[in-house]
Amino acid sequence: MAIESAKYKLLKKEKDFEVRVYDEISLAMSKENDFRGYSGFNEAFDYISGSNDQNRKISMTTPVINELNQDSMTMAFVMPSEIPFDSLPKPRSNRLSMIKKENMVFASIRFSGTVCPTLLEKKKKELAQWMSANDLIPGSVVWLARYNPPFIPGFLKHNEVLISIENSKILTDISGRI
Repeated sequence: MAIESAKYKLLKKEKDFEVRVYDEISLAMSKENDFRGYSGFNEAFDYISGSNDQNRKISMTTPVINELNQDSMTMAFVMPSEIPFDSLPKPRSNRLSMIKKENMVFASIRFSGTVCPTLLEKKKKELAQWMSANDLIPGSVVWLARYNPPFIPGFLKHNEVLISIENSKILTDISGRI
């Protein structure tokens, strides 16, 4: 059974690095205190399991996203694309918010392994270096995206770090060459 993944347009690919545009993504998002998802994951999982004002079960999608800010972190589930944002059920938990993100442009790096702080920082640094070498100005949004359940062995896991891109002229140049 295939699980839906967040849809994006690929603008550039180079080994494990990509530049992508996400036109629209709906997220069930909560505050998180640890990127391993001890509290936020359960909030979002309860929501898609029917803890919402419609008692509606919602299909699991990928990736599970942590937004990593300087002083805070969130955990989010991507909502299925067939459900318009305005039709999503309202969460019962006041810790969970429904968020619509539009026209997000990211550079990404794909990697395997069980995510730990050391690996996460290493991949963020590699992506920042690649962005610099490609004249891409990093924005303020950093995502950790995970595509597999925790019981999958680390070497089989698909993870990504994504950093938003600020400079639209470079993006116009990149998309014009594809």
